[in-house]
Amino acid sequence: MSRALSKARVERLLDSGLCESKNPNKHIKELETLVSQIDEENVKRQFYAFKALADTNRIKILQLLKNRSMCSCEITMALDLTEPNTSYHLNLLERNNIVRTEKRGKWIFYELQQSTIRNMCKKIL
Repeated sequence: MSRALSKARVERLLDSGLCESKNPNKHIKELETLVSQIDEENVKRQFYAFKALADTNRIKILQLLKNRSMCSCEITMALDLTEPNTSYHLNLLERNNIVRTEKRGKWIFYELQQSTIRNMCKKIL
Protein backbone atom coordinates (compact mmCIF):
# COMPACT_ATOMS: atom_id res chain seq x y z
CA MET A 1 0.00 0.00 0.00
CA SER A 2 1.39 3.41 -0.91
CA ARG A 3 2.28 5.96 1.75
CA ALA A 4 -0.45 8.34 0.50
CA LEU A 5 -3.13 5.64 0.74
CA SER A 6 -1.90 4.68 4.21
CA LYS A 7 -2.06 8.30 5.35
CA ALA A 8 -5.57 8.63 3.94
CA ARG A 9 -6.67 5.54 5.90
CA VAL A 10 -5.15 6.92 9.11
CA GLU A 11 -6.95 10.22 8.51
CA ARG A 12 -10.26 8.34 8.08
CA LEU A 13 -9.57 6.42 11.31
CA LEU A 14 -8.92 9.64 13.21
CA ASP A 15 -11.99 11.31 11.68
CA SER A 16 -14.11 8.35 12.86
CA GLY A 17 -13.35 9.24 16.47
CA LEU A 18 -12.28 5.65 17.19
CA CYS A 19 -8.72 6.73 17.87
CA GLU A 20 -7.57 9.18 20.55
CA SER A 21 -5.03 10.90 18.33
CA LYS A 22 -6.09 14.02 16.40
CA ASN A 23 -3.02 14.64 14.25
CA PRO A 24 -2.49 12.10 11.44
CA ASN A 25 1.20 12.94 10.97
CA LYS A 26 1.88 12.61 14.70
CA HIS A 27 -0.05 9.32 14.79
CA ILE A 28 1.97 7.94 11.86
CA LYS A 29 5.22 8.97 13.63
CA GLU A 30 4.06 7.14 16.77
CA LEU A 31 3.38 4.02 14.70
CA GLU A 32 6.81 4.28 13.07
CA THR A 33 8.41 4.61 16.52
CA LEU A 34 6.60 1.50 17.71
CA VAL A 35 7.76 -0.47 14.68
CA SER A 36 11.36 0.72 15.11
CA GLN A 37 11.36 -0.73 18.64
CA ILE A 38 10.70 -4.27 17.38
CA ASP A 39 13.79 -6.46 17.75
CA GLU A 40 14.04 -8.35 14.44
CA GLU A 41 16.37 -11.03 15.85
CA ASN A 42 13.92 -11.69 18.65
CA VAL A 43 11.09 -11.89 16.10
CA LYS A 44 13.04 -14.53 14.15
CA ARG A 45 13.68 -16.59 17.30
CA GLN A 46 10.00 -16.39 18.25
CA PHE A 47 8.95 -17.32 14.73
CA TYR A 48 11.04 -20.49 14.73
CA ALA A 49 9.96 -21.40 18.26
CA PHE A 50 6.27 -21.02 17.43
CA LYS A 51 6.82 -22.86 14.17
CA ALA A 52 8.36 -25.69 16.20
CA LEU A 53 5.16 -25.83 18.22
CA ALA A 54 2.93 -25.92 15.14
CA ASP A 55 2.60 -29.67 14.86
CA THR A 56 0.13 -32.02 16.51
CA ASN A 57 2.78 -34.61 17.42
CA ARG A 58 4.99 -31.98 19.04
CA ILE A 59 2.04 -30.62 21.03
CA LYS A 60 1.29 -34.19 22.15
CA ILE A 61 4.93 -34.58 23.21
CA LEU A 62 4.66 -31.41 25.29
CA GLN A 63 1.43 -32.71 26.82
CA LEU A 64 3.25 -35.88 27.86
CA LEU A 65 6.26 -34.00 29.18
CA LYS A 66 4.17 -31.66 31.31
CA ASN A 67 3.51 -34.71 33.52
CA ARG A 68 7.12 -35.85 33.90
CA SER A 69 10.39 -36.27 32.03
CA MET A 70 10.50 -39.18 29.59
CA CYS A 71 12.99 -40.94 27.36
CA SER A 72 12.37 -41.02 23.63
CA CYS A 73 11.38 -44.71 23.70
CA GLU A 74 8.50 -43.89 26.08
CA ILE A 75 7.34 -41.06 23.83
CA THR A 76 7.66 -43.28 20.75
CA MET A 77 5.54 -45.99 22.33
CA ALA A 78 2.97 -43.65 23.89
CA LEU A 79 2.30 -41.80 20.63
CA ASP A 80 2.81 -44.79 18.30
CA LEU A 81 5.48 -42.98 16.31
CA THR A 82 8.57 -44.35 14.62
CA GLU A 83 11.89 -43.77 16.36
CA PRO A 84 13.20 -41.46 13.58
CA ASN A 85 9.97 -39.44 13.68
CA THR A 86 10.14 -39.06 17.47
CA SER A 87 13.80 -38.11 17.26
CA TYR A 88 13.05 -35.48 14.61
CA HIS A 89 10.33 -33.88 16.74
CA LEU A 90 12.40 -33.94 19.93
CA ASN A 91 15.43 -32.51 18.13
CA LEU A 92 13.36 -29.63 16.77
CA LEU A 93 11.92 -28.89 20.20
CA GLU A 94 15.37 -29.06 21.77
CA ARG A 95 16.96 -26.75 19.16
CA ASN A 96 14.32 -24.17 20.01
CA ASN A 97 14.91 -24.54 23.77
CA ILE A 98 11.39 -25.84 24.34
CA VAL A 99 12.64 -29.10 25.86
CA ARG A 100 15.95 -29.95 27.47
CA THR A 101 17.77 -33.22 27.88
CA GLU A 102 19.28 -34.95 30.85
CA LYS A 103 21.52 -37.97 30.43
CA ARG A 104 20.89 -40.74 32.98
CA GLY A 105 23.31 -43.57 32.39
CA LYS A 106 22.80 -44.69 28.80
CA TRP A 107 19.40 -43.03 28.58
CA ILE A 108 18.51 -39.49 27.54
CA PHE A 109 15.42 -38.04 29.19
CA TYR A 110 13.49 -35.05 27.86
CA GLU A 111 11.70 -32.48 29.98
CA LEU A 112 9.90 -29.22 29.34
CA GLN A 113 11.90 -26.02 29.41
CA GLN A 114 8.99 -24.20 31.04
CA SER A 115 10.78 -20.88 31.37
CA THR A 116 11.20 -20.72 27.58
CA ILE A 117 7.51 -21.31 26.97
CA ARG A 118 6.52 -18.70 29.58
CA ASN A 119 8.96 -16.17 28.12
CA MET A 120 7.68 -16.77 24.59
CA CYS A 121 4.14 -16.05 25.68
CA LYS A 122 5.14 -12.97 27.69
CA LYS A 123 7.11 -11.50 24.77
CA ILE A 124 4.23 -12.01 22.39
CA LEU A 125 1.70 -10.48 24.77
